[in-house]
Amino acid sequence: MSELLPFDLTTIIHTELENQRRSPDGMLHPSTHLVGPLRHAMLDAGGAPKLRSNIVSEVTLMTGTMWHEWIGNTLKRLGLPVMMEVNLTPWLPPGWAGTADLVVWNPHLGSWVLVDIKTQKGEGMRFLAKGGAKQDHILQTSAYWHALRKMGVPLVRAIGVYYLPKNDTRSKTDVVEPLLIDFEPVPAKELGSLMKGRGKSITGYLDSLPETQPEAEQLDYWITDKLADAEPREQKLYYDRTSGSYDLKLVPHWSTSYCPYHEDLCGCSTQSTEKIGQYEGDEYRPRKGYEDIEPEVTP
Repeated sequence: MSELLPFDLTTIIHTELENQRRSPDGMLHPSTHLVGPLRHAMLDAGGAPKLRSNIVSEVTLMTGTMWHEWIGNTLKRLGLPVMMEVNLTPWLPPGWAGTADLVVWNPHLGSWVLVDIKTQKGEGMRFLAKGGAKQDHILQTSAYWHALRKMGVPLVRAIGVYYLPKNDTRSKTDVVEPLLIDFEPVPAKELGSLMKGRGKSITGYLDSLPETQPEAEQLDYWITDKLADAEPREQKLYYDRTSGSYDLKLVPHWSTSYCPYHEDLCGCSTQSTEKIGQYEGDEYRPRKGYEDIEPEVTP
């Protein structure tokens, strides 16, 4: 590192970005605790220590935050009919808190429209264009939509998630452009049941934590019989061109790549990929030692 500066700029940036992270506030948030592994949600709500993230991850998060602020300020400066950063906590289920990015008045529809802003890697835009909004974003914004309805805001029965690409791709066939994907909110009964069940599980875990405060590096403080198991590995098929068969493998859950906890708290990041069998035509042949695992997917 060059000694041109009298301070370490990287260390300052990394530390200050970390300091801006939201600390546990005793509330559950649809953006964090409604989706993803329940074990991660429990540990986060309990304030369990996290591994230090790399500076690239922190810069990515701040990039999203800055785009939220810039878009909101731009719409406000242009005098467009929008409500920004709407606090919905009083109208969410007890124990939950959240804020809507944008609520836009559409004079042609005579109602307000809920819009959430997400930044997205350019490589992922084609999957969104094909498959629609991500399920966790659908659940998160549905919670906001129902809260706005309780608030008394007349809403269009549709939600928009605006995906803003952060980069282009090397593929000439990719069309990397922002996408506004709309969908109907998850029904209130279904969503309410999910939030109630999730909240009950997390609260039960928090109540199981010892009353005494843990000492530094005392990771076993957060391990109780109420802590949910790590996400199990998933079965996936891989085509073997050489043999013309399909290998069935157990692969780590997608969330393991983002696990922020020490392996003593959550060992999901240590999961590996294992071949458990293969399909030759329509016949499945388990690998020796994996005969007890039933295949869940077929070619």
